[in-house]
Amino acid sequence: MAESKTTLITRALAWLSKQTVLWSGLIIGIPVLLGALWVGILIWMWDTPHIEEQFSDQANAGLDRSKKGALLAQAITYQFRRRLGDQGHWVPNDLVIFFDRNAACAAGHEGEPGGIWYVTTEIFEVFADRTARIGGSSQDDPRLTNAAKKFNYDPRRWGISWLGGADSEHEYALGLKDFNDYVADLMDGEAVSNVRSDDLAALLTELGGQNGSMDKIYSRLNDADKVPPKERRQRVYSAICASAVSADTLSVIRSAYATDFEEDALAALDEAIADLYRVSQLYPPVVLNGSDDSLWLVNHARNIAAIMSATFDPILDAARSLPGGDVAR
Repeated sequence: MAESKTTLITRALAWLSKQTVLWSGLIIGIPVLLGALWVGILIWMWDTPHIEEQFSDQANAGLDRSKKGALLAQAITYQFRRRLGDQGHWVPNDLVIFFDRNAACAAGHEGEPGGIWYVTTEIFEVFADRTARIGGSSQDDPRLTNAAKKFNYDPRRWGISWLGGADSEHEYALGLKDFNDYVADLMDGEAVSNVRSDDLAALLTELGGQNGSMDKIYSRLNDADKVPPKERRQRVYSAICASAVSADTLSVIRSAYATDFEEDALAALDEAIADLYRVSQLYPPVVLNGSDDSLWLVNHARNIAAIMSATFDPILDAARSLPGGDVAR
């Protein structure tokens, strides 16, 4: 009888031990798995701007005028088009609260301009206004004019377009149709691409000049210690993605139009491109290493600002070295 009781107690203790191990594992393991899943989702959903190697291919210098113009147009809009296409479209990727970081890159957030959208639209407006004149007249190609107008549509506006809603993605799609038609005609030699040295200088000035597209992103980083932590993060993310658009544009200007520049200017542009691409590949967990209100994040913003500002003079010097480069400011 005593032996039977001992056996029952042993079995009960064994059962309790197994349950304790099981539930302990579940209690500890489930949060760990959920945490790992959360980190995985964050990593998957954060899209580090992609570097397109074709833009820096030195063989671009041998392309004819039309193909150079097409490549430049594609470079300026590359990150913008990639967001709209490969990354699951504009609205779900950039306007849902969960994706604040992507919003800072593309659509913008709480009054802060989206790095991709803002720099793309500013540079593209200069490109559309200067480089696609029809014949000997001063008339712009209407397709680029319309595309520039559509791209400037407020990226934070969305709705059901077929019910009359204000849908930014729908407006961008209309602009992209005209853009793609223009690029296709350029590739076939049936459209005009008249990128002169003064046009290159104007594009460079928009990138590196005072009150240019990058300067406005950069100036917000300098005030990082004066704004709330969330806004500080938005400014850092915006600068990361703005740097990608700028680097893409500079890469094609340097590779396709290299013969327009002096050797010293080309070397300076190479350094600026490398620095901007380096900023564009910063990963969010690296950016947010520390609490939101830590001085570490403020210093990180200042470091990015320092790298960006170091590219301004080489970009402007390259612009001034060109005939007609007196527009550089």
